[in-house]
Amino acid sequence: MSVPQIIQQIDEVIRDTHTSREEKIENLQNLAMTCWQEVVPEYENRETFQELESTEIQKRWTKVRDEVEKYETKSQILYVLDWPASSGDFYWIK
Repeated sequence: MSVPQIIQQIDEVIRDTHTSREEKIENLQNLAMTCWQEVVPEYENRETFQELESTEIQKRWTKVRDEVEKYETKSQILYVLDWPASSGDFYWIK
């Protein structure tokens, strides 16, 4: 699945009013991990991930941010995409 497709699905889950909160959170977490695997596959291997230059990581995520900017739910999408790194909760999901 491509990053634009993942972001579109995240937007759809956020906007969905028929799915339970728990299921939405689970779907968003899975999509976030899928996106990370696409953007930074090295994330799975801490040693390899630590060897990546921060400029390389920033360059990869810049493309993602550019795609996210197309959506009205961009702040929520960015929160979801940050979840693997921050382990934040999804208090705002209804």
